[in-house]
Amino acid sequence: MKFGNPLIIATDVNPLPKGVEKLSSSFGCHVFYPKVSMSNKEKEKLIDEYREEIKNSHQKDALAAALRAFRYYHAMFLKIEEVTKKLGRLDIFEDVVKRVLKRRSESIVDAAKEIIRKKK
Repeated sequence: MKFGNPLIIATDVNPLPKGVEKLSSSFGCHVFYPKVSMSNKEKEKLIDEYREEIKNSHQKDALAAALRAFRYYHAMFLKIEEVTKKLGRLDIFEDVVKRVLKRRSESIVDAAKEIIRKKK
């Protein structure tokens, strides 16, 4: 919490663990989990460049899940950044991400416009 409020919580296993589900619910954030649990080989490949930073298997699993989620959502983040920049409103980036993740708008542009309208 000292770094901010999470928008997405990721896990490396399927089915979604109840503890992760409860945690994401308590924060009111979106949860990401793979269709199939991640293999050790996949995790090792994902975290390879961060190997020296990893202290234990829990950190490895958590980082692998976070990186997989980031790759999954990366294109969406870039589109939201592009739209909010064009509107001159980078300050609403997180709000747009939240709205899009919760599927409350038809499109990124609609989400941004609705947020701007509500802030006025």
